Amino acid sequence: MYLPLLFALAVAFAIVAIFVGILKLMEKEASPVARLQAYTGSPSPAGRHRARSRRKPSRLAARLNRVIASQKFADALATELARADLRLTVPEYVLINIACVCGGFSLGMFVSHHIIPALMLAAVGFLLPRLYLKRRQGKRLAAFNNQLSDVLTLLVGSLRAGYSLLHAMDTVVGQVAPPASEEFSRVVREVNLGLPLEEALENLVRRVGSDDLELMVTAINIHHEVGGNLAEILETIEETIRQRVRLQGEIRILTTQQRITGYILTFLPFILAGILFLINPTYMMRLFTPGWTLAIPIGAFINVILGFLIMRRIVAIEV
Repeated sequence: MYLPLLFALAVAFAIVAIFVGILKLMEKEASPVARLQAYTGSPSPAGRHRARSRRKPSRLAARLNRVIASQKFADALATELARADLRLTVPEYVLINIACVCGGFSLGMFVSHHIIPALMLAAVGFLLPRLYLKRRQGKRLAAFNNQLSDVLTLLVGSLRAGYSLLHAMDTVVGQVAPPASEEFSRVVREVNLGLPLEEALENLVRRVGSDDLELMVTAINIHHEVGGNLAEILETIEETIRQRVRLQGEIRILTTQQRITGYILTFLPFILAGILFLINPTYMMRLFTPGWTLAIPIGAFINVILGFLIMRRIVAIEV
């Protein structure tokens, strides 16, 4: 019973290894422009990831880069990768996604010998990289938002001490931890290399995707146009953000039980189905035989996903 499973795992591992080998073919010595932009940043997340891919690629990699770069999703996906701080180019991410889909499909076919379970595992393989990407984005955004009030406190103190805004940001780089220090370090480097401060801050907002940061950058841009006391403006924004973060923490604590319950109710049916499938695959495969019985697993899957989305929507309280 376990021999087909081991064989399927070996095939899935071989598929992933093939795509990893293709990725290695794409990793050549970076050009001087790419090495410079690795330190200075680029005007946009898409530009940053294109800069990382400016290597001396093989013919296969060059053709793949051209095909993917011509697609509409390339720039949006590059922005997503930048927000998650993943050191991957768009073609590399696409190859990893294809490898997960092929691995899931092969695993399903060799274990069940039926197309429906194979397609379901292929769908899971398609979603896994996306879920990982979103999780990294969420964790990084939450960490940045939690640091933003401290960043504003340092900026206000530096401005009142007589520093310019750029020097105040340089002080932030040396005083706070990542990811805030990394992002403001990029802003300082971009300005030092000739990029206007307004454009560098817009790049920062685009990379991070934080509403609180956008509020801060909007206030700074308005101050540059009409003048005023920037320290007092940032202090008011800092107090607003601090109260908002505190309220979000209280809401997260109050909804922890509901969120954990949602995860348990969502994953428990799949875990039990997998255990039953390993114990008695013949019995479980009767659910996937052609006919009306296919409505049972399909309907159960749709209802579980809908229930999970509804529960997530209920506990997602906006502040």
